[in-house]
Amino acid sequence: MAELRSFTRAAEFLHVVPSALTETIRQLEADSGVSLFDRAVRPVSLTPAGTELIARARRIVADFDTAMLEMRRLGGLASGAVRVGAAPSMVRYPLLPAIASFRARHPAVEVTVFDDIAGRLGAMVRDRTIDFALAERWHETDELTYQPLLNDPFVLVCHSDHPLARERAVALSAIPEDDMIMLATSTGIGKLLAGDGILPSRFHGSTLRAHGTISMLIMISQGMGLALMPRLAASVLQSPQIVQVKLKDLALERELCIVTSTRTSLTPAAATLLAYLKDSLEAGEAPRITPSGRSGAGRRAKNAPER
Repeated sequence: MAELRSFTRAAEFLHVVPSALTETIRQLEADSGVSLFDRAVRPVSLTPAGTELIARARRIVADFDTAMLEMRRLGGLASGAVRVGAAPSMVRYPLLPAIASFRARHPAVEVTVFDDIAGRLGAMVRDRTIDFALAERWHETDELTYQPLLNDPFVLVCHSDHPLARERAVALSAIPEDDMIMLATSTGIGKLLAGDGILPSRFHGSTLRAHGTISMLIMISQGMGLALMPRLAASVLQSPQIVQVKLKDLALERELCIVTSTRTSLTPAAATLLAYLKDSLEAGEAPRITPSGRSGAGRRAKNAPER
């Protein structure tokens, strides 16, 4: 009902008659003494009390789902599911090598990957929608634990035909602000770049902006603009038209973490996948990024922590 914002559509979805659903809501409101829906507006919307109730209800359902998964996994990893979240730039590495190793030994376990920005991933871990996530620090809360995983240095990303693509390293002063694509501060990368004193003020006046790194990379691959972004994020779109150039005077890195809940322990399946992920980092399986943007196998991830 809260998502469909219509008693009629909600009843159809639940395969009940509208009057039965209406009566159920009425009884809930009578028992609680508060209105859960504002019926004076169209479409129907939740009241503050309704918003609080649905948040708690979702956690209860998530707890029940987790309990059922635990029951099924008591016998080992013969079945079950793992729900892992990752920033888009962390799916290709380090997540995919870990999933490949995990599935080779536990093919019956269902693995679901949720890619999203750090803010939403943290909320999904907190609400137990996913078992753990790979993302930047975002939420300041005692409900989440952020375990540092690796540091990802920023580089300049431009089209292979851009004059700066021929440089081994560039200074910020050599980057034309009119060509710069700035990233929305709703993302971890955008929030980091928007910090005081990180970039010259002239960059923040750019009129070319994007809400995600994928759209930035597509724009750059078509010869539109250039950007500052972490190396792993710049490596998501593998294209000979995309070039990474080191920065002379911007020693900026983003810290990528394993995000877990402080209130619940990982299931055996999730803990096993996480162990494979750490093994992948120790083995140095990160792609080696060449100036042309192509990748190959590397002996050790440059920024993977020594263990």
